[in-house]
Amino acid sequence: MPSSDTTLTTGEAAELCGVSRSTLRRAVAQGHVRAWHTPGKHLRFSRTSCLDFARSLGKDVDLEEATRSQGRN
Repeated sequence: MPSSDTTLTTGEAAELCGVSRSTLRRAVAQGHVRAWHTPGKHLRFSRTSCLDFARSLGKDVDLEEATRSQGRN
């Protein structure tokens, strides 16, 4: 788990990637995006990992959208 990167919930990460939460969970299961579980078994994502995943899908993730999610930590 990256310490210097913003941590996102499943909903926040899905919004940033432009996909549904179920699509994002499936991508985690298939190894397309990295995530980890909290002690309460909730998924968490790094902002960098989400941006990389979105780009791999051909999404145009601009700097404004990327920085908008930074303040949600």
